[in-house]
Parts: sequence; structure tokens; C-alpha cells
Amino acid sequence: MVTGRVQGAAECAVTERYEALLRVSQTLISIRSSEELFRLLARELRAVVNFYVMGVGIYDEKAHEMRTTSYGEPGVPLQAPQFAPEETFSWWVYQHQQALIIPLLDAETRFPAVAEMLKNREVRSVCVLPLTTVHRRLGGLAFGSIEADAYNEEEVNFLSFVANQVALAVDDALNFDALQHAEEALRASEQSFRLIVDSIPGLVNTTTAEGEFEFVSQQCLDYFGTTLEELKAQDPKGWTTSNIVHPDDFPRMLAAWMRSVETGHPYQSEYRIRRADGVYRWFHVRSLPWRDTEGRIIRWYTLRTDIDDRKQAEDRLQLLLDVTNQVVSNLQLNDLLGAISSSVRRVMHCDLVSVCFPDSEMKRLQTFVIDFPDSKGFIREELISLEGSLGGFVFRTGKPWVGNATDLLQSGLKNEPAIAEGLKTGCVLPLISRNGVLGVLALGRREDNPFSRVDIGFLTQVANQVAIAVENATAYRQIEEARAELEKAFEEIKELKDRLHDENVALREQIDQALMFEEIVGVSPALRAVLSRVSKVAPTDSTVLLTGETGTGKELIARAIHKRSRRSPRGFVSVNCAAIPASLIASELFGHERGAFTGATQRRLGRFELAEGGTIFLDEVGELPPETQITLLHVLQEREFERVGGNQSIRANARVVAATNRDLEAAIAEGKFRSDLFYRLNVFPIEIPPLRGRKEDIPLLVEYFIDRFARKAGKSIRGITKKTLDLLLSYPWPGNIRELQNVIERSVILCETENFSVDESWLSRKPLVRDPKSHSQKLAAQEKEMIEAALRESGGRVSGPTGAAAKLGLHRSTLESKIISLKINKYGFKTGNSSKAS
Repeated sequence: MVTGRVQGAAECAVTERYEALLRVSQTLISIRSSEELFRLLARELRAVVNFYVMGVGIYDEKAHEMRTTSYGEPGVPLQAPQFAPEETFSWWVYQHQQALIIPLLDAETRFPAVAEMLKNREVRSVCVLPLTTVHRRLGGLAFGSIEADAYNEEEVNFLSFVANQVALAVDDALNFDALQHAEEALRASEQSFRLIVDSIPGLVNTTTAEGEFEFVSQQCLDYFGTTLEELKAQDPKGWTTSNIVHPDDFPRMLAAWMRSVETGHPYQSEYRIRRADGVYRWFHVRSLPWRDTEGRIIRWYTLRTDIDDRKQAEDRLQLLLDVTNQVVSNLQLNDLLGAISSSVRRVMHCDLVSVCFPDSEMKRLQTFVIDFPDSKGFIREELISLEGSLGGFVFRTGKPWVGNATDLLQSGLKNEPAIAEGLKTGCVLPLISRNGVLGVLALGRREDNPFSRVDIGFLTQVANQVAIAVENATAYRQIEEARAELEKAFEEIKELKDRLHDENVALREQIDQALMFEEIVGVSPALRAVLSRVSKVAPTDSTVLLTGETGTGKELIARAIHKRSRRSPRGFVSVNCAAIPASLIASELFGHERGAFTGATQRRLGRFELAEGGTIFLDEVGELPPETQITLLHVLQEREFERVGGNQSIRANARVVAATNRDLEAAIAEGKFRSDLFYRLNVFPIEIPPLRGRKEDIPLLVEYFIDRFARKAGKSIRGITKKTLDLLLSYPWPGNIRELQNVIERSVILCETENFSVDESWLSRKPLVRDPKSHSQKLAAQEKEMIEAALRESGGRVSGPTGAAAKLGLHRSTLESKIISLKINKYGFKTGNSSKAS
């Protein structure tokens, strides 16, 4: 019975407490001023809540302030210092949205400043509850007691209910205050309109019927980083002449806007708008016309809503769809991965996208595809060791990596080329199939914009599709290899057919080229001596080196050697080494495989293969780059080569005739030409004399060229004046036969009579360029003096520790060869002792 009476009394007390709270709530509803509301709370809540001090903290998000009002007994306002939001109880419950119970302030360490203030007012325990409605968070409601541990679970539950009622009242009061302020401001000035507009999540502006700016919201000005006056000055006609719309979207935007202006219909479009930092973001734009009483448009109201995130999601979805379609329709892995890499780089806003696969030994990664337009050259299509590399780590573990340059340095990967390229963030994902890890997909950004979990989730889907593509391409390649085995019997016929076609193409190219002259003309002793050497070397397969000034007819002599050789039934392939870029000369000479480099879309036979069984003429051989000189030396020594990008050796069965107008010995001394290649080419040298060294051939050449070009021009020229012939004979012809040919052709074109003549002003009397041989002769003289001095010191001895070879740092056989070539009589330097020693 006693227990029942106690329980009944308790229930009655609880009922009375809630009834009192209901009365307080009804009283609070009628209050509209927040200041009056807080005073009433401090007075009326004592009927339902036991507290010594009470505080209400309302958070001002714009000012980042916790505006606190405190009251003691009996509802008297307390003066409290201003604390930073993070130092207050109300901030904690605002952030965590749960009650804060401090049973004993003496043990509290999280809020030292506020705790100290309350302890000075003899407060020992605190209960703080969040003030929150379904619409927003407001702040916190705090109660303080002079008793320790004054707030048990039941009390806290009741206080939470109290806080909910208080939050509704506070929210109404704050809304009422805001409404009053807005109404007052609206009546006072246009500033209220701006405050309201600025609360809209979008860029708002109004323009006149003619398109001139009237009003622009602060959010809009902040986005563009400008003022209304500056915006009006930049774009007096709104955005119809603006540079803040993306150039690709501007024509479409302008056309749609002009249609709305003409028809008066609302305007709606989507396009990219440039932010103050230069970044373009997608916006949905809608403009509504405002009309006067007569129906005329007097103003346009425009709202631009940021939809960049939505567009990004759409782009990613479209990318995934495109990748899937490519995987099922494209079996050419190189083309497929190239297209995917480019799309991923664009959609993910990256600077680098690459795909790597392991080599056959599973020890290194080969960069198969790389999309890096602004590369500095540190990341290339090359082999990377699996050990000590980021790609190798992901390939071995099968786990994605996400991080920045600092993470790489801390993991010990200091030599990672991504750091040298200036990439600040990146991620590497494994390409996983049913049979294991196939390779890795790598992305990098130069901006400090790390990849998020959402990014990694999406890229994992892309990586899965790429892995499927790799499996499909591998299966397709295996099928193709099996098919190739079946067609192996026809391969030789096809190769012979292709070679014959390529030889015909090469020969047609040679025929189409304008030759310097059609046959050798001249009877001079110098020319006869050259032809005599041609007749002796032509039947052999020896390598021939033709030297002489430019325009002396070296290619004609090379053709003469070919025509008189056993190889004459096969092709004569000419290559001007100086006319081909250094990056392409190797491909031109030795061919390349499909995919050997960018642009190599199919296999191509080189000039050495086209000259199979015939002769290859390497004109201007002295202009070959050093790396090609090494390859050519290997061809001359081993009679085999490999195509660029290939690994199969091809036998070289072509006779080599080389020509140059350079002093190769001088080039060797300067380190520009390899001496070993020179000796391989200089098996049978033939020096072509300049035209000034065979003047007796000039009349015959003049007559030959006059006849040739007159027939070509349809003219009849019967003679040449003695003055003109003497002029031609006296001229030194620095350009040799080529210059003579050009002068005759020009004269025939301008000749209007039957007598041939030449304008004297065409034949410049400028000093001749120094003969390139004079430099080599000077070097030879210096070399001869050095060798003679060494022989003199050694008493004519060549070998041995005190011999001339040791003094000069040369091999004995090399020095013997130079003694013979320089016509040095070594016996003239021998002394009696040295003779006996020898």
C-alpha cells in the first residue's frame, strides 16, 4: 500500500510537470521577439525544471558566433564574456546533436574557460541539450545546478522534451525576427531583396528588355570575382557578347537567347560558365520575362543553378557505357586503350592516363598506352622493373594505390618519374581478370586534387572493363596466330609479291625524279680516269665511296657502277640521307614494324629490303646521325639488320655505294663521323673531279644541255657565240655540272634567237668556297709531322715500349698503316743501335 501511494504520488508529480510544461509552451507560442522569449523562458521554465542558472546559445553561421544569453535566479540576466564557438557547450551539442551531461565540473577538461566561469558561480553540474527543428539546427539549451550529478537519465529525457518545445518557440521567434528585419529592410532599401536573393542556391540577375544588367546577386558576383560596375563595363549587353561562357557553348547559348527575345518565351539552356579562378562549371539557366500592363517585356529574371556534379555523373556514366561498347566491338587493343585513356583523362580531369602490362618474363612492366599531352619527357613508353616501382607494387599485390607525391617519397620511391613530371596526386589500379592481374591503370594530376572514394569506385569499374578488353584482345590474337599458321604456306609468295610491288614503286620514284643528266658526257683525262676505275670495280660487290664537290654527278657514277655490275637486273635504290629527318632515317633505311612508334599504322619495308639483290646508293652519307652510323656499320659488317620495333634479323643482300661532299677524315677528327664506318665505306674510293678540273668537257656539256632543253622547250637553237663559250670556259663553276645545267636551262628559256647566249651577270665572280680537302691536307701534314717526330725520337723503331707507336698511343699496325698512307720513310730515321736492336 505504501509503495502504491508512493508510485501514485510520483505519477501525479510527473503529470503536473508535463501540464506545467504545456502551459509554458502555450505561453511561448504567443511570443515573437527572441529577446522577450529568452526572458520568459528563464522565468517560466522554473515551474517544470530545477536549475540554478540557464543559458541559451544560438549559433550565427555567417558571423561564426555563438550568441549566448544567460540567466540566474530568479530570471535575472547574467553578464558573461564572449567565447569562441568551439569553447562553448552549445557548440558541442550543435555539432554532435546529442545531450551533453557533465556530472561534476571540477573533473571537466574539454571546456576550461566556460567551466571556470560556472564554477566561480558555484555551479557543480551541467546538462546541455541541442536546439534543433526539422528545418535547421539552432544551438543549445543549458541548465546548471549547484548540486553534483543533478541530472539523471529520467531528468535528461524530460529536459530533451523541454528542449524540443523550446526549439520550436526559438525557431518561430528567430523566423519572426528575420521576417521583421526583412520587411523593414525591404521597405527601406533594395538591400533586403539582395539578402533574400543571396539565400537562393544559384546565381541570380535581372536584365532590361535590351539585355543590360540591372541587378546581380552577391553569389553571382562572388562566383565571377567582380563587382556589378565591373561586370556592366565588361559586358554592357549582358552575356550576349561575354567571354565568361565556354567558347564551345557560346554559339548555342546565344542562338537560344535570341529566339527567346524574339518570341518572348521563357529561356532555358545548359552551358558552362567560367569562375573567377578560370574553371568552367556547368549551369542550368532559366530566364523568365516580366511584362507591363500592355504585355511588353520590360525585364528578364534569370536563375543559374550549378549542375556540374550532375554533369560529371552523366559524363562518367556515358564513359562507362562507351567503354563497354568499345570492349565488345573493338578487338584492336592499342586503338581501344588509346581511346579509353583519352576519354578517362577528359572525364576525370587528369593530366596523365597510362596502361602497363608485364613482359614475357613477368619481371618488368611495359607502358603499352600513355595519354600525357603536357609531358616533360620523364615518363615514356619504356620497361619498368616490378621491384621498387609503384606500378610493380600494385601489380604484385593486386590492390589499388591512392596518394600524393609526399606519400611516394615517404615510401622510398624517390626515383619515381611521376615526381619529376610534377604530378601531385595520383592513383594506380590493378587490371584484374579471372586468371589474375593482367596489368595496371595509372592516373595522375598536377593539381593538388586527390582522388576520392567515389572516383576510385568508378575507376575500378573502368579497370574491370579494360581487363575484359585485354582478355578479349588476347583471345583474338591467339585466334589470329592460329589462322596465320594455316596461311603459312602462302607467306613466301605474298612476301615476294609485296617486294616486287615495292621495288616497282621505288623504281618508278627514281624514274619520276629529274636526273641531272641522262648519260655521262666528256672526254677529259680526269673523267676517263674515273670511268676506268668504275669499269674495274663495277663487276665486284665491293663497297664504293664516291667523294667530290656537290653537283659533280656522283649519283650518275653510282648508276654507272650498278648498270655494269652483276646486280643490274635488280633495283637501284637511291637514298638522300641529308633530306630525311634524323628521327625517320632509321625507319627509311631499315623499315619498321606496325606500332613501332606513333603513326606506324602498318609494317613498312626499308630501302635495304627494297634493294634486295641490287644496289643501294647512300647519298650525303656524311650527314647520318651517330645512332644510324652504328646501325649501318653493323649492316656492313654482319650483312643483317632489324626493322625498327622488330626483333627478327633480316639478311642484307644489297651492294652499298655511298657518296659525300664532306671531308670525312676531318669529320672523324671532330668526332662527327665514326672512323670504323669510314673504313668500311672506303673500300674502293673514287673521287669525282670538279667541273673546273675538266674544262675540256665544258663545250660538250654545253652542246648536250642546249640540245636537251631546246627540244624540251620546242625551240630551235643552231649555234653559240664565241664570247658566250669563252665566258663559260673562264667561269670556275663552284656549283659544278648542276650549276652549268641550271644556267643553260635558264638561258634556253629566255633565248629568242637561234644563237645561244648567257647573261654575264648570272656568273658571279665571288671567291670560291675553300676546298674542303685543304683542311684535311693540313691535318694530314700535322699528323705526318707528329709521326716523323716520334720516329726521330725512337730512332725509327715502331714497336716496343720505346717505339713510336707507344709514344703516340697507337697500335703498331695502325701506325704502320698511317706511315704507308702518308708516304713516310721510316728507315731514314734509324740509327745504328736501333738497327741492331730491330
